[in-house]
Amino acid sequence: MTNRYGSSFDDEPVIGAPPPSGERIIGAGFPPGPATEVDYVPDEDDYPYDEPGYDDEDYWEEPYHADEPPARQPMFYVVLFLAAVVGAILVFLVFRLVQDGGGNGGPGAPAFDVRIDSPARDQRLEINQSHDVVVQATATEPLRRIELFLGDRAVDAVDITETPADNRYRATLRFTLTEKGTYELFVRVFAESGASKDSGKVRVVAIEPVGERPQTIQGRVVADATLRAGPDETFAEMGSLRAGAQVTIAGKTRDLVWLLVQPPAGQQGWVRRAAVEPLDTLDLVPVRDVTPTPAPTATPEPLPSPTSTSSPSPSPSAAAPDFVPTNAVLAAQGSVLRVTVSNVAGTSYEGALVVAIGGDVPQQELAIDVQLPANGGSTVVEFPLSPAITSGGKRAVVTIDPGNIVREQREDNNAATFVLQPPVEAPNLVITSATVTASTIEVTVRNDGGQLPASTVVVQVQLGGQTTSNSVNIALATGQSSPVIPVARPTGSGTATVTVYVANQPMASTTVQLP
Repeated sequence: MTNRYGSSFDDEPVIGAPPPSGERIIGAGFPPGPATEVDYVPDEDDYPYDEPGYDDEDYWEEPYHADEPPARQPMFYVVLFLAAVVGAILVFLVFRLVQDGGGNGGPGAPAFDVRIDSPARDQRLEINQSHDVVVQATATEPLRRIELFLGDRAVDAVDITETPADNRYRATLRFTLTEKGTYELFVRVFAESGASKDSGKVRVVAIEPVGERPQTIQGRVVADATLRAGPDETFAEMGSLRAGAQVTIAGKTRDLVWLLVQPPAGQQGWVRRAAVEPLDTLDLVPVRDVTPTPAPTATPEPLPSPTSTSSPSPSPSAAAPDFVPTNAVLAAQGSVLRVTVSNVAGTSYEGALVVAIGGDVPQQELAIDVQLPANGGSTVVEFPLSPAITSGGKRAVVTIDPGNIVREQREDNNAATFVLQPPVEAPNLVITSATVTASTIEVTVRNDGGQLPASTVVVQVQLGGQTTSNSVNIALATGQSSPVIPVARPTGSGTATVTVYVANQPMASTTVQLP
């Protein structure tokens, strides 16, 4: 360093120059030599700063350590804070991505519920035969396609064009197994937006065809049942089976409605599937195709005397109901199947009851609370159909109490098959008004059912033994009301009955008060 103050300051030290003889500099090694840390503080005699006003306590500070890191600047903490914020944002985005299914969903993604109703888990299926997979699904968005996978291979699919009224999609897909082994099935549904959902996997076991080889399993009779010569009600009765009897199951019909059984004593015969509980899978039992023939009109020869496991006729419990499906018709332009269930026993029934349908209509089950009086009391159960059935010839198989939950007098008459006709809804006339005047009663009729073609409609008023009437020829579409139909007022006062007839059949009725 140069002497910037002139010659009078020649004693100013120069940076890098050795200290004058006899002087020590704070920070220099003592004794002389290299040092990494200076912890020596000189005595007061070493620095003759004793001028008045000099405070040596302010001068002597804490010893300096050469390896002490320098103080961090404020900018360092700013950068650290920004890095933490960015890291938190990245973690949040990754968490949302994982939570939303890796991009297969997100806010507003549809919710699904998909399941396979049939086949059951670990069910044994014959190879080289077509098997059905019955699927049900619901979604918060319309579905457009259902695909069936065998392992990781798509084997069948169905496209959906309409949304069911109850938002429950039903489909039947088919597959064939070509080799023995264990397989896993699942279905995948696709929503309108492209989102998809897989059902749970169902494991099935492929076995060789049983064919016509002798193959039987054991079964137990769960309800008194009639033993017949063939798998239909038209075949002759051969006797009956009592609840609790053990039988050998030697055959089955293709629709599993009837079983060919062998009692411990007596002849082999057919019985309703609902009356027998198999003790092994029915997949091991061969299918026996028998052409139904009417029962002979002649009196059959007497059968051998029944043993303890069979009797000439069922022995029903006197306190049990007996459910029979008595009708199944299409309604609402084919979008509804109306099933009539009757109780033909002498005991009434009140409680829960399950009704199932199948065949050419989508398989469904409904659990309802019913009140069925004895000796023919009935109720109507409605099943929605999607798509609607508008052509004739379709079959509807109706089964009452398919799980045999309710004890009945007979368990072999719970199922019936109905051939459906194109839906033609009957008219349903209601009296919307009946206004009393001095000389007439003015009646208006509305049709709440199917179309009423041009017909003669008779309106009759009855008061005691007096009857007056008026007939008109009208045609009424669904929801259409008739013109006012005046009917002469009977003589006298009191409650009169107004009845509407079409083709001599009463269609609607009400009462009016005659002043």
